[in-house]
Formats: sequence, structure tokens, C-alpha cells
Amino acid sequence: MRTVIDNNGGPPNAAASVHSDESDLASLGYKQKLHRNIGAFTSFALAFSMVSINTGVVTLFADPFNRVGGVGVMLWFLVIPLVACIVMVYSHLSARIPVTGYAYQWSSRLVGKTYGWFTGWVAMISFLAGTAGTASAIGSVFAPEIWATPTQGQVQALSIAATLLVCALNIFGIKVATRMNDIGAVIELVGTAILLVVLIGGVFYFFNGTQGIHLLSDSTPISGQPIGFWSVALAMLLPVNVLLGWEGAADLAEETLDPRKAAASAMVRAVAVSSILGVVMFCLLTLSIPGPVPDLFSQAENPVIHIVRERLGAFAGKATLVVAFASIFACLIANMAVATRMSYALSRDNMLPFSKLISGVNERTGTPVGSILIITALAILLNLASGGIVTAIYSMVGLTYYLTYFLTLVGALIAHRNGRIPNAPAGTFDLGKWLVPVIVVGVLWTLCVIITFTIPEESHPGAIVTGVGLAMGAAWWLFKLRSDMAAGRAGPPQS
Repeated sequence: MRTVIDNNGGPPNAAASVHSDESDLASLGYKQKLHRNIGAFTSFALAFSMVSINTGVVTLFADPFNRVGGVGVMLWFLVIPLVACIVMVYSHLSARIPVTGYAYQWSSRLVGKTYGWFTGWVAMISFLAGTAGTASAIGSVFAPEIWATPTQGQVQALSIAATLLVCALNIFGIKVATRMNDIGAVIELVGTAILLVVLIGGVFYFFNGTQGIHLLSDSTPISGQPIGFWSVALAMLLPVNVLLGWEGAADLAEETLDPRKAAASAMVRAVAVSSILGVVMFCLLTLSIPGPVPDLFSQAENPVIHIVRERLGAFAGKATLVVAFASIFACLIANMAVATRMSYALSRDNMLPFSKLISGVNERTGTPVGSILIITALAILLNLASGGIVTAIYSMVGLTYYLTYFLTLVGALIAHRNGRIPNAPAGTFDLGKWLVPVIVVGVLWTLCVIITFTIPEESHPGAIVTGVGLAMGAAWWLFKLRSDMAAGRAGPPQS
């Protein structure tokens, strides 16, 4: 029995509490192998870092202006409550099945092994693409700060170096990785709050030549193209892409103290805080744009960094870079952690090729080293294949995330109709009679986003790559996994 110190810096948890979590896991069919070191704040920090408002806003700030103009900020108010529906259903499920590999485990136990396989496979693809995409963002955003005119090779080299460093941190143990993530999340929270306070003072008091409030309702795309249905739908993808990944807290359930309560709380808080900070940041940056709006997006420097440097000076620009780097690096740590835990969860149940190699856990560090190494290798290959084009990777990330959301929500609806959703202990998150209405709204919303990520021509590259990944998963199921599951050689216990 291990006495665990909460990453919040609090006092040691009682051995009885740890034993309770381990007994809870045993009742779900698994022996405790991963180390439980994640406390309530760290669970929130992980979910918050997975969302990483700085990563999304810094890399995609120009997109709504190109498509619909400054009025694109209003799309945040459409997206936020609809994302909240998904969060609430996930919180409901995380309180009932607190197992690493969240969506795979939920779908397998609530619907069946085959359904669980496809849900878990898509989730693993989403986390893998997210890891590669976040690493690519580090190269794309920060390579120009190192080299005046970075080559594609230099951008990729920086991305790969960051991936290898995060791989090492994760191998050292979840406590090391989450401690670094905690630091990054705190830097992002504090740095963003300070930036927003300064921008509020600047916009209303001391900036010269700020944009008027009318820019937030301006519907003149800087691209000059007319606004249509698809341009509005695609502009909506900025807040959609920003508010992704919060479910990472549920994916690390077996390393979290009191996961039935902690994961749900972490997801809700992360989305609430990120939504508020995200929309306020977008509004203030928009109002702070110096000079004509088209000029901002025609210059080579990242537009967010350019706004800060122009308005607040070189030191503030460098400070913003530090905050942005801490945010994106923490996001990469979190992505690597959740991607490796999903692959570990699948391989532990013999659902992946070479499962025995991938599912091994180092007893000293409590980390799935095989999963970490394979995810690192695949992320590097994906980064090389992407050519460092971060927006293309994000297109794939968003689609696979929303496919996972869709499959999970539909699985929850099927399970509810069949009476297969288990009860949760008192005091945990419970939607009660609102479960079905919230699921239905979530399903309709996820379908709309999936269509937006697939139908428009510019979404085709991400959709095609996703289709290839889905075909690989279907082929593995057809030729190998189906017979293994039927014979009881693969799949979670008690599914």
C-alpha cells in the first residue's frame, strides 16, 4: 500500500482513501498498477492545459476575420453552451465508470465490445493527432523567434525536440509530468489574467487608435469573399477547436484520487474557466488591433504576438511569448499523457497489435513506458507527414474529437434506453431527469460539427486522413479483433 501526496501540495492522503480507490478499481475488473498521484487541482490543471486557450487563440486568431469579420466573436456564445452539454454527459459517466481509457471503457461496458473498440480507436487517434498538432504548434509559433526565416526542417526539428522532451518527462512518472503541467497551467492562468487586465486598461484608457466596439459586430471578411453558410460554420470552428480536450481528466482516472468526483469537477471547471477567458481574450485582442485590420493579418509575425508588442512594447511581447510557450508546452505534456493512457487502456485489454509490449507498466515510476514510446514515435511521424502545417493537423484533431463525442453520447443514449447506466455514489455528478435531453442536444451539435469538419472542400485533407485511420481500425477489427473478442481474449472485463 502506498501513501500518496496530493500534487496540490496538501497533506498526505489517508491510506484508507487510497485503498478505497484501489478497491473501486478492482470492482471494475482491474488491479491498481498506475500510481495515484493526481489531486483535485492537478486534475483541473490537466483538463485546462488540454484545452489551452492560448494554443487555440494564438494559432487560429486570424481565421474568423478571414471568414466573417469581427462578428466571429459572437459564435463563442453559440458554441459554449452546446459544448457544456457534452461536458455534463461526460461528467455523468465519469462518476459511474472511473477507469483509464474513459470513452472506450464507457462504450464497451454500456453498449458492447465492438462499439467500445471503435469509440476507443477514434479517441486514441484524436489524442495522437492532438499530440502531433500541439508539437507542430510549438514549431510554427516559436521557430520564427529562433530563426529569422525558419525552414520547414527547422520548424519540424523544434516540434520533434519538444515531443522527445515531453516523452522523457512522461517516462519519469506521472508525478513529474503533472508537476510540470501544473506549473504550465498556473503560468497560463496568471499570465492570461494579467494580460487581460492590462488590455482592459489599454482599450478603455491609454491605447491610441483602438478599434471601436463596432468591430465585434462587423461582418466584413478581410478575405473579401462573401459570407455564406459554410463561411459561418467554418468560422465557428475557432471556439470549437479551442474547447477541446477537457475530457483528459477522465482518461487518467486510475491515477486520480477520488476520480468519481475529481474528474467531473475538473472537466466542468476547465471548460467554464477556458470559455470565459477565451471569449474575453478574443474580444480584447480584437479591440486592441493597431491600425487597419487587414494590415495585421498581412504581416509575417503571429498576429496575437504582434498586437501585444505593438500595444505594450517589446518586453510585454517577450512575456507573452513565455506565457504562450508555457501554455503550449503544458498542453503537449497533457496530450502525451492522455494519448498514452488511452493506448495503454486498449492494449491492456488486448485490443491493439503488440498489446503485451504496449501495456507494460514500470513498477518504480508507475508509467506505461511502451505506450509512451509508441505514441511518441507515431506523433513524430505524423508531424513529419504534416509538413509542420498546424492548421491541417487541427482539422483532423477536431474531427476525431467530435467523432469520439458523438459515439460516446449515442452509446450513453442506447445504454439509458436499455437500463445499463450504473448508479453512482451519493455526492457525485448526476444529471438525473435531464440526462436524455442533454444527450439529444449534444448528439445534434456533434453531428453539425462533424459535417463542418468533412463537407467543405478545405476540410477534405483532415477528413481523408481521418478516414484512413478509421479504415485501419475497421480492418484490424474485421481480420483479428472480432474473433478475439468473441472468444473472450480481448475487451474489458464485465463488459
